[in-house]
Amino acid sequence: MENEWLTYIQAAERMNTTRDIIRQRAQRGRWPRQIGNDGLARIHPPEGWTNYAQTLNEQRDRRPGRATVEQVVHPCLIKALQEHVESLKEQIAAAVMRDAQHAEALAAEKARAQKAIDDYTALAGRLMALAEELAAERSRSWWRRMFGRTA
Repeated sequence: MENEWLTYIQAAERMNTTRDIIRQRAQRGRWPRQIGNDGLARIHPPEGWTNYAQTLNEQRDRRPGRATVEQVVHPCLIKALQEHVESLKEQIAAAVMRDAQHAEALAAEKARAQKAIDDYTALAGRLMALAEELAAERSRSWWRRMFGRTA
């Protein structure tokens, strides 16, 4: 079996993997390659390549983060996640309440600012009227201002 020439598909079936992975492994390992009479490429894997394939599959199955169909989610994990979801819901409700309070405070502050603007506008109007009166008063001659005659 070690002196056997295999197509990529045959080797993939023996290693329980895909044809592309075998092709890449053969290229990286510089396994001998030849084209058969049927036009398919055949490779000559080195000795112990099936053992290598088995260890690769075992390593792949042991890698963290690789979920398999057989893995079952632990009930404690589900309970912990549900509790976390509940705490997040409470945090969202508190944030919404704070947002409503801030909106009310902002509306009150806006009303106070508008009242201050209106007061300053009224004051500016009165000051303009006083300035006009003063300008009109200065336009009269000094003796008319002093003796109260209007002209």
